[in-house]
Amino acid sequence: MQRWAQVAKMRIHEKPWRLFLIALFCFSFLAASCVLIAGKGSYTVTVTAWDRVVRLDTSARTVGDALEEANVVLGPNDYCSPGPEAPLTQGLDIKVIRASLAFVSDGGKVSAIETAKNTVGDLLSQAGISLGADDAVIPSREQPVPDDGRVRVVRVTYADIVEEEEIPYTIERRNDSSLEAGLVRVLRNGTEGLAKVTFNVRYEDGVEVSRQQVSRDLVKDPSPQVLLVGTLQEVTRGSDNIRFERAIEAVATAYCPCTKCCGPYANGYTHTGILAERGVIAVDPRVIPLGSRVYVDGYGFAVAADTGSAIKGNRVDVCFSTHEEALRWGRKQVKVYVIE
Repeated sequence: MQRWAQVAKMRIHEKPWRLFLIALFCFSFLAASCVLIAGKGSYTVTVTAWDRVVRLDTSARTVGDALEEANVVLGPNDYCSPGPEAPLTQGLDIKVIRASLAFVSDGGKVSAIETAKNTVGDLLSQAGISLGADDAVIPSREQPVPDDGRVRVVRVTYADIVEEEEIPYTIERRNDSSLEAGLVRVLRNGTEGLAKVTFNVRYEDGVEVSRQQVSRDLVKDPSPQVLLVGTLQEVTRGSDNIRFERAIEAVATAYCPCTKCCGPYANGYTHTGILAERGVIAVDPRVIPLGSRVYVDGYGFAVAADTGSAIKGNRVDVCFSTHEEALRWGRKQVKVYVIE
């Protein structure tokens, strides 16, 4: 009986501590439950995507969870700020940019790249494209990616090349009193000189765009061509001293006014309207003006009064009265002196 009384006394003394522990446990449980309850729907965030803006009251803990709740699915190259692993905060504005195709021409080779990058420089970094010191990019690295997505990288290279260059010869003229005025003879042929020229050439995508001369080395000097220029203006033919302005070396073909020589519509008259007979020649007016008085070696004095479709340059037709005379003359190389 005494022992029971002692046990009962001990239990009486222990009961307040137990009550305290039970109360503390209940308070902790209630506090945790309140925190969990308060955590649900505690964030208001905005998701700004490429096609819509969604405002969420969410219990999500990360940006990725919020995107999933907003039914926004990120592609492998889409841009999201903050990133999907970032924690949510009250009032957070989540921005999502959908990737689109960009076309980068690098040295003439075009690659299609799916990107959400804003600037050309960021796009090049994504594509793993680095620029050399002289390379260029259009638009520039600081510019936004164009709406059409087209970006061009121009690869610039330089090379020294050596080219042979011909140096033209000069022409030296010497008066010759033994040669008729209007005639020229080659006394000595000219020869080209030669130089080796070094250029620094700039290439863009392998195409030459400019060059700058670096050096020039003379290999061979040119030699001039020497021409003899006639100054003689008077010749003697038989008893005639003929003074002239100039001489022309020409091919002279004989003809007569007949239909065999002049065709079925021949009427016996020249282009200038005078009678076609001996002493009349047909000329190219660009070489010998119509109406000029001339002397034709082997033929004699004549007047340039006719033309012909086949008479071009240093060609003349000399007229005879009969077809037989024309046949005897035929065609000859002659000198024609245009008289003053």
